[in-house]
Amino acid sequence: MSYKARTLFRLIGEINHSLYLPHIQRPFVWEEEQMVKLFDSLMRNYPIQTLLFWRTKDEIKARKFMDAVSWDTDLSVLYDENISQPGIEKVFVLDGQQRLQSLYAMFNGAVTGDNGSRTEAWFDITSGTAPDDEGILHPLRFAAQSPGLPWYRVADLMGKDNQRNAEELADQLNEALDAIDSSFPAHQQPSKEDAKAREKQVRRNLSQLVSLLREEKHFWVQELDGVANEFPYERILDIFVRVNSGGTKLDSSDLMFAAMKEGWDEIEVVIEQTADLLRETKLHFDKTFPLKCLLVVHGRGAETGPEKFAGESGKQLLKDMSEGWDRAEQAFRELRDFLQNDLRVASDKLIRSYGSFIPLFDYLYHNPKPNEVSRARMRAYHYKAQLFGWYSRGTDSVINALHGIVGKTCSTGFPVDEMKQYFQRRGVRTELNRADLVENRLRFILLNLIYVNEMGASPFDVAFKGNEPHIDHIYPRHALSTKLGLPSRDINHLGNYRFVGRTDNIRKRAELPASYFGRLKSAGIEVSRHLLLQDFSNDPSLLGFDEPTYKKFRDERFERIWEQAQRAVNPELATSAVP
Repeated sequence: MSYKARTLFRLIGEINHSLYLPHIQRPFVWEEEQMVKLFDSLMRNYPIQTLLFWRTKDEIKARKFMDAVSWDTDLSVLYDENISQPGIEKVFVLDGQQRLQSLYAMFNGAVTGDNGSRTEAWFDITSGTAPDDEGILHPLRFAAQSPGLPWYRVADLMGKDNQRNAEELADQLNEALDAIDSSFPAHQQPSKEDAKAREKQVRRNLSQLVSLLREEKHFWVQELDGVANEFPYERILDIFVRVNSGGTKLDSSDLMFAAMKEGWDEIEVVIEQTADLLRETKLHFDKTFPLKCLLVVHGRGAETGPEKFAGESGKQLLKDMSEGWDRAEQAFRELRDFLQNDLRVASDKLIRSYGSFIPLFDYLYHNPKPNEVSRARMRAYHYKAQLFGWYSRGTDSVINALHGIVGKTCSTGFPVDEMKQYFQRRGVRTELNRADLVENRLRFILLNLIYVNEMGASPFDVAFKGNEPHIDHIYPRHALSTKLGLPSRDINHLGNYRFVGRTDNIRKRAELPASYFGRLKSAGIEVSRHLLLQDFSNDPSLLGFDEPTYKKFRDERFERIWEQAQRAVNPELATSAVP
């Protein structure tokens, strides 16, 4: 096994020429936000994980990287049949697909925009002095056209600027920025000190950007040489499982299906169809999820691995799955309907663990057609699991333990009390209190709960990314800070938070609430779903911009949120009804 530094320039040059993705790799799943964070980390000179490659001449289906990232790409069009043939030497990425695909899109490719346009990466060369609201120190954006200086097209380092060193490039860009500054009236031009500081920052940024591409000190590769040494496919599968086991929502079912013998393709198709069914909820279920569900209800535990389908035991397991499929299919359909109609969760931002859904399937498999009281308790279980981190450690062991509670006929309905007792023994919280409502990391889940109650739908249930909800301050944050002098703890408060579509949030700017919600109400738009309080919803002019009015509104709205959240999360405390 070799362990060597590589330049990013060399890695990008190898992509789709000698470097490919094996068929067992999941699709590209990173969003733009994660790509931007990777770029920011590299610009800060933070280390990133080693890349793991496998050199082989085996007959393995080779998939190309995307020239332009698209999350709806049909993976079948990316396979290269010639490279996949036996005897053809190729190198596969076992660990690092998300990072390499992101870097390839930034430096030599693109991202497909919402309207299908080709958008390229642009970097603010003057950045790096202070992080933005998202904690990004070196912002990157994808745009179809040049945003103009100070934004620099990252792909130019591989193109028209490939022969220039960092110093030359910084001089050229600083001269262009100086020309822009000099075109302003004298009173708007930066001081000599500010101009000098900007020039220094541009040089620093260009030096790091060029270094990322051309120097052998940022990217390290471990290569398993299956040409010179013995690295058979079975061993590679095991290595792949181990190096990816810490990832998020890994589609490890691909590995298990790859390990199955011929003749069992029908089960893989059934599992894929089930994953498609669950993805109708707009959550990102992969094939691992339904497979884990089936393993659990058939008493094989939640742990996954190719070995579970090996030998006589594996044959019997597949036989049991096949014979019990009608029952399982109904439970999957009931789970899909529960997610869609009862929970109304339509975004990964609302889910801290997909594993929490497996006990719900387990219960539905053994207790089909739950009544309203049981569904209310199932909702409570879901919120508790997400809010209190019930699956933050030992997910598979938790699922296996809960199988002993829900994996049987439950004559008294969904056993949320027994589940609470299990987590209490583990020292985990099980009931919502007011203190939970001030934790920022829970605000998406709690706000979605309120909007579902008010609207009967999740604000995240959108098709256009521009309509995805952002956290918005009803009373603008900047105005509360600068005009009323309030501290952050009084401003960043759940009672002052609402959801608003990303595009509408950009348009809103910092308009005061009486004006903003008054305009909406005059236009016939329902504002009560945001304000929650009837008096203010009937007359938005009551939203005066002074400290007593703000705190009265915020605290009363917070109490309304608390009442609704408590009813949803702690229903077992309010009723002892037996379903």
